[in-house]
Amino acid sequence: MVGLPLVRRKQLLSDLGLVALASRSSWSHDFGDSIAFDAWEHHWERDARGQLARYPLRTNGPHYNLADSRRNPRRGHTRWQDHVDLVVAGKRNARALVPVANDPTANPNRGAKGWLPQVVEGHIEVDGEGQVWFVAERIFETGTKSRSELMFTKW
Repeated sequence: MVGLPLVRRKQLLSDLGLVALASRSSWSHDFGDSIAFDAWEHHWERDARGQLARYPLRTNGPHYNLADSRRNPRRGHTRWQDHVDLVVAGKRNARALVPVANDPTANPNRGAKGWLPQVVEGHIEVDGEGQVWFVAERIFETGTKSRSELMFTKW
């Protein structure tokens, strides 16, 4: 991933066919047949080669916690959990977009420097504790396809 130029989220979403302006509190995006989740680069679990392996979509811990989002409803969190429900139910495919944090060690997060020009394709796994994981299968760079190819690809 090192060396890829970062892009603005608005440009990445537009390249993928989403023409509506995405709210700053929107961290997941419905493309009709798929949901693209903003999956922070520093939160990914990596494989032995350092490649993206899996990302938490719903946990029992401090991030993406379903019980917490129901106790303390906030627009972005509620939308995210609704989108997780859609992919778990098989009504949408899951994809991931990868924002790069200004400061990966900051808590709370201090925003993104930009997004990697990539789409991560994968599948959903639910573990024995009810946590939901997005498991990476394939990554493609958005710059390797023309705008029309991206818009008409069933990604």
